[in-house]
Amino acid sequence: MRSIAIIGAGQGGLQLAFGLLSDGYEVTVYSDRTPEQIAAGRLPSSNGLFGRAVARERALDICFWDGEPPLIEQTDAKLTDPEGHLAVEFTGRFAQYGQSVDQRLKFSTWLEAFAGRGGKIVYGAVDLAGLDEIAAVNDLTIVAAGKGEIAKIFSVDQTRTTYQRPQRSIGMISLINTEHPAPDGVSYNIRPGVGEAFGIPMLTAAGPAVTWVMEALPGGPMDRWSQATTAEEMLELTKRTFADFFPWEMARYTEAHISDPNGWLCGAVPPLVREPIALLPSGRKVVGMADVLVLNDPCCGQGANNASTHAEVMHRLILDRGSQPFDETWMQATFDRFWDQAQYPTKFTNTMLAFNNPGSAPPEHAMELLATATQVPEVAHRFANAFNDPSDLESFFYDPELTTRYLAEARARHELRLRGRADLSAAGGKG
Repeated sequence: MRSIAIIGAGQGGLQLAFGLLSDGYEVTVYSDRTPEQIAAGRLPSSNGLFGRAVARERALDICFWDGEPPLIEQTDAKLTDPEGHLAVEFTGRFAQYGQSVDQRLKFSTWLEAFAGRGGKIVYGAVDLAGLDEIAAVNDLTIVAAGKGEIAKIFSVDQTRTTYQRPQRSIGMISLINTEHPAPDGVSYNIRPGVGEAFGIPMLTAAGPAVTWVMEALPGGPMDRWSQATTAEEMLELTKRTFADFFPWEMARYTEAHISDPNGWLCGAVPPLVREPIALLPSGRKVVGMADVLVLNDPCCGQGANNASTHAEVMHRLILDRGSQPFDETWMQATFDRFWDQAQYPTKFTNTMLAFNNPGSAPPEHAMELLATATQVPEVAHRFANAFNDPSDLESFFYDPELTTRYLAEARARHELRLRGRADLSAAGGKG
């Protein structure tokens, strides 16, 4: 039985651990916190999983909240002009529903379930010396602790890293006692020169919530999150942000309050890509995964989905390896296979950041596509589903010629559908 150590108990590490355990591997997960500590900790992420990632959890029998509301069934997008007046507004439905479960609830439950299925868990922080000792006694050691210091042993890949510093100052808060419409979905707002705000329906220990991720241009008028030192201050800042920049969101949150005293977080994310292999002092090598290697700004909600994708890739390649050694060539291949998919959400995220960065503006063809989405439902739905599969954007979003061709075809189909409905209505009237 081959032994595999996974450093980190997040989306990617735990998903992979469950998969390998079910296939008969000896799996040890190293978590720096116990389930109780995770459950009592700070809100770590918005953690919106789209349909493909939810399906992976379902296949592993770890989708413990499958179908439990609130679900992510659509995206309600709003884009203003520079003065703050709504310029574009549309709703796109997802072909498969997504879901967000508070990671404090999710990961604490997953750790207990993993132990219940026979997996081994070691609690406590892992430093470089400890990592070397772990690598010495396992066939493969995987570092999946993207937010920990140990991730820094992996060098930054400058050829794939677009930004050298965080592009947004971020405030996040989980609100309960809010309206949950049916169908429910992500509220996605873009305010030029200010930033973005997106609300994600989330299941928390306190019940259904909406977790808001508010991304301010650094130094801009919405860059106020450093003022928050308590949950009450964060709630007040959030409501003031709605009033100042996204007033259409205010009515829904008049009576809202925070899910729990730790249901908020402020900070910044440096988008980067790292090299997949780290050399330890002993000469042993370990491989990274998920946001250890590809860390995107949360503006397109791709972080947990990337982690899910990488876990699936790693799982499959470990199985394919059989009894052969997990050498450097194999480690590099795991990343290359992952990057075949991760390049698309990375490009999508960086493109959407550029839409609203100082000195840049959305390309005309992209704005035409978003404007068309207000009139042609097919375009709205396709753009929304790109959050689930960003590779589709290559065929209609980035290239002006492809965009023009797609929009012409979509408009023609829309007109045909309208004529068909008119003909049926007329025929019914005659009958």
